[in-house]
Amino acid sequence: DADLAINEQTIDLKLEGWGDMTRLVVNPYAYVGLDSEPEIGIREAYVDLFFESMDVRIGKQAIVWGQAEGAFITDIVSPRDMRSFILADFSEIRMGIPALKADYYLGDYTFEGIWIPRFVPSSLPASDGLWAQEMTLPNGTPIAPSVTAVGTTFEDSEVFGKISRFGSALSWEVMGGYAWTDEPHVTNIDGPTATATQEYGRFAVVGGSFSMPLGPTVIRGEVALYLDKPFSSVTPAMPSPTVEVEKHHQVQSLLGVDWNLWGVAMSGQYILSYVHDHNATLMELGRSVEEFKHTFTLRLQDTYISDRLTAKVFVYFEGEPLNALIRPSLSWSIEDGVSIEGGLELFVGDEDGTFGTYADNSLAYVSLRWYF
Repeated sequence: DADLAINEQTIDLKLEGWGDMTRLVVNPYAYVGLDSEPEIGIREAYVDLFFESMDVRIGKQAIVWGQAEGAFITDIVSPRDMRSFILADFSEIRMGIPALKADYYLGDYTFEGIWIPRFVPSSLPASDGLWAQEMTLPNGTPIAPSVTAVGTTFEDSEVFGKISRFGSALSWEVMGGYAWTDEPHVTNIDGPTATATQEYGRFAVVGGSFSMPLGPTVIRGEVALYLDKPFSSVTPAMPSPTVEVEKHHQVQSLLGVDWNLWGVAMSGQYILSYVHDHNATLMELGRSVEEFKHTFTLRLQDTYISDRLTAKVFVYFEGEPLNALIRPSLSWSIEDGVSIEGGLELFVGDEDGTFGTYADNSLAYVSLRWYF
């Protein structure tokens, strides 16, 4: 039977003010959802300071890095809003964080540094929500998570750096950072109280990306090495599993191709994840961690009727086990600033997969947007 699972209204404003060498940006929003309290907040609020060869941004800001579409390889500076899994618009899934960001320009090169004084984790689905993944004891008893917050001292801050160059033949960037995991890992499971203690862990990251046009085709690549990233090692036992925290190096990599065929914009990506010194007890976000994980994405997009009608399909396909998320949509521009969109979110395949586990959550949607 079909149910109305999502009914929401959102107001998203962007206010800007300019000075001689400054800019102020405030991005407030208001959200009202089905069976939830109204939410009012500020997604971004920052000041830009412009100098002769350097820009400085101070305040709450969403930061985007890398070349991936719909994946997060080196793009780990801003945490993600995962309350509706990954169905949020790619431009809205990154959360604003309090940060000091400076960009120094030297010829074709840009040197970027970021300091995040206060850690902000990803927003995960509510335990009673549509997208929650419930943990249970061997006897089937649900486990309640208890998350230990990260401190607010200087030692608890995060830092990132990047060197990039934009060119007509090749654009590239190299990055590094010292960060917290945006999602917590389990450190202990207490059977008598059915409670799972969770913490955020430290790790270092180095990586880079590139983009290179070859005629009408664009080749993109991205790789990140997470050093000593913490994972939960869970061994089944009665009355409750035993848990140890293990640190492993992890490689995330991507190769993408963008092209145009018969007027249709196409994009394909292959994403490979590898965990060094893997063992079968490793878990992350309540799911088993595979030594090798292969994911593919495909995007097809075209416009019709003087570009007023846009047809698009975006597919995530995961191997071992076979499962997928298929996202076809149609949007119609009624007039300047007004559009209507309809689409499907189809979760298919093995229920042990990232997407197949949500097979019962497949949905159809209609949205109406005003831009002013």
